[in-house]
Amino acid sequence: MKKNKKIKGNSSKFKAISYSIFYILLFSFTLALLLYFYSYITLTTANISTTVIFSLLLPALAFAYLAHSGKNLREALVELGVVQRLKVVRIFGIGIVLFLAIFVMELIITLVSVNFNLNIETNACNVVTGMPFWFLLFVVLIGPINEELFFRGFLVKRIGIIPSALLFAILHAGYGSTFGIDIIAAFIFGLIAGYIFKKTDSIYPTLLAHALVNLIAVLGCI
Repeated sequence: MKKNKKIKGNSSKFKAISYSIFYILLFSFTLALLLYFYSYITLTTANISTTVIFSLLLPALAFAYLAHSGKNLREALVELGVVQRLKVVRIFGIGIVLFLAIFVMELIITLVSVNFNLNIETNACNVVTGMPFWFLLFVVLIGPINEELFFRGFLVKRIGIIPSALLFAILHAGYGSTFGIDIIAAFIFGLIAGYIFKKTDSIYPTLLAHALVNLIAVLGCI
């Protein structure tokens, strides 16, 4: 009886904290938009703040949903692939292979662009050029965690690999790349990452690959 009460109490605390974080972030996102709309902050400040807050909103939404479903913190972490028994060597191996696959794909795109005189530009540098160093660290270290928790850990089990990959690709539509290359690349990454997550039930291999992809992209823009 006491154990059941403790579990119920932990679930209630998790729900309260998850809801609070989600609503605070949602309010902050709305506030940032309003401040920009009424010219209290610059476009750069608005872009940075909304990008960071929206990124944090993704896992916050996942945790709030899982808490609403009656799960406690540990159960939510297991559901999202954070708590698992995949060996570190395997995590690094799968993650590096996924990263190399995406890297080779980008090399092929570059070769096609050069050899066929096609002006294929990803415009990813538009997102990070001129941004403060802490934002670049966020893009490389924190952003991938937020996106993998939501798109792979949360969505894959609920809507499937293809729909989650499609939503992940839509998230990258704002880059305005030539031929929608960023959207296509993100969709392909989402498909492979979703498959890997479903097979391993671990968020870490795709998280490692995602962080490395972002790191290369940022380094290429500096």
